[in-house]
Amino acid sequence: MRFAAMQDPCDHWLVCDLVSDLPAEIEGRLLIGLTRSEAEELAEQANAGIIGQAINWPIPLASVA
Repeated sequence: MRFAAMQDPCDHWLVCDLVSDLPAEIEGRLLIGLTRSEAEELAEQANAGIIGQAINWPIPLASVA
C-alpha cells in the first residue's frame, strides 16, 4: 500500500504518498483539502492502479515563515 487517506490538523483530508511522505498529485493538483470519502476513494483507486499512471511526485512547496 503506497497511498493512504490522512486527516490534517485542520480536519481536512489528503492522499499521502507513503514513499515520499508528501501529498500525492494528479495532473498537477495536490490531493489535499478533500473530504474523507474523496481521500479514501482516491487512495483506494491509486493503490489498485486505477489512477496510478496519473499520480506524480509533487513539487515540494516552499515553507512560509
